[in-house]
Amino acid sequence: MKPITIRDETYHSLVALKEKDDSFSDVIDRLISTKNHDIRDYAGALKDSKVLDELEDLTKKIRNRGRRECDHPCCLVFH
Repeated sequence: MKPITIRDETYHSLVALKEKDDSFSDVIDRLISTKNHDIRDYAGALKDSKVLDELEDLTKKIRNRGRRECDHPCCLVFH
């Protein structure tokens, strides 16, 4: 065990994150472990989800609406 000094606001933040029966070490360990994930761990997580299809459809709608409402020369090509 090692004593550490932290700012009051940091202490209050840690208290707010504590769950029943947690020590401060538990809270800090949880915070450290969640910040060190590799983005590649999530690759393919949505491959069978309809979320990507819905996102693609929404993106197309937004782009098309923007093109219709825009009178900039580059947008007129798409009318």
